[in-house]
Amino acid sequence: MEICKITLDSKQYDLLKSMLNCDRRSDLIRKIPINGKELFYDMIHEIYSPVTDGWSTREIVLNESADALNLLRFMTKQIFPNDEYYFVRQIGRKWANFRFEKDCKIIIYKN
Repeated sequence: MEICKITLDSKQYDLLKSMLNCDRRSDLIRKIPINGKELFYDMIHEIYSPVTDGWSTREIVLNESADALNLLRFMTKQIFPNDEYYFVRQIGRKWANFRFEKDCKIIIYKN
């Protein structure tokens, strides 16, 4: 299994930390490799949850989540250099339909 290393600035790191579930947030802080599919799914879930909870629409969420979407695209580009929108296109998919065709774990470093 490939280990991918991504370096984020402080603002990006803090945003990512707020998007992850408790277990993965703990792994992030301790620099333990995180399953790539789970990490990106957490990010997408955090962006899209206002829609699934009935508080918002997809269009509003995509317009109001600029920082989170920029982070998602930045991190995606580290894994898929030719397709930074790979995960953005999957926003709204359920876990069973979520695709991550790369078998890797990710370690995040704070710059």
